[in-house]
Amino acid sequence: MTLRLFGCVCGQFHTEPRGLGISGEGRISVPVPFYVLEHPDGVALFDCGLPAAMIDHEDRFRQALRATDVDASLTAEETVTSHLERLDIDPARVSKVVLSHLHFDHAGGLGELPNATLVVQRREWEAGFDPALSAQYGLRKRFFDHGHKVQLVDGEHDVFGDGSAVCVPSHGHTPGHQSLRVKSEQGDHLLTGDACYACEVVETRQFPSFSDPAAMNRSLDALLAMREADTVMVFGHDPGQWGETPVLPSGRA
Repeated sequence: MTLRLFGCVCGQFHTEPRGLGISGEGRISVPVPFYVLEHPDGVALFDCGLPAAMIDHEDRFRQALRATDVDASLTAEETVTSHLERLDIDPARVSKVVLSHLHFDHAGGLGELPNATLVVQRREWEAGFDPALSAQYGLRKRFFDHGHKVQLVDGEHDVFGDGSAVCVPSHGHTPGHQSLRVKSEQGDHLLTGDACYACEVVETRQFPSFSDPAAMNRSLDALLAMREADTVMVFGHDPGQWGETPVLPSGRA
């Protein structure tokens, strides 16, 4: 088994810290990461960041976000395509996208990945097409329903069949949210997705208002129980993990 793991920041969120369970005053900017898994059997992504259309300040969804006192920003150098090209990976060569969930900042780059099969928890995909649940959790089909092949999974799923990348159900943020445990050349990483926005939330347990807090508590407890002595937890939008010393490399050494 040889797997290389990269972490790439695809834009920023700009919001009040309280909504993310982070302490502080005023507005903060937090990263929107996605992850590249380079495996002998193919290239997979865990999430795929913001849609490229958000480069435009006047993008209609960015306008809708600003109406709720939130914004997201993206540059041409931060798109999924740009990150992959810096890694010498043709976006058309990405064979799988494991989606933690169907929010626009995690599924937004799918339009740039035409040949990928989506790996999604069945209950998440079904929620995305359920009018009541999609409205409650903000699962907008225009960001994930592009006609890709879809592999629906129930519970834990071994992405490559060798234990190097295993989907771990972590419901609560959305009905079928999943995290990903990756064992690679870089070590043992638990990519929480939005099961936990930031390290601080492990203590505060402050979750988004739309979520199921009881389910999120159970999922976070289960993820924490999976840690071994050398496991690194990589949180959904933690600015401390993507500063001057990123928790994962974004390019080849």
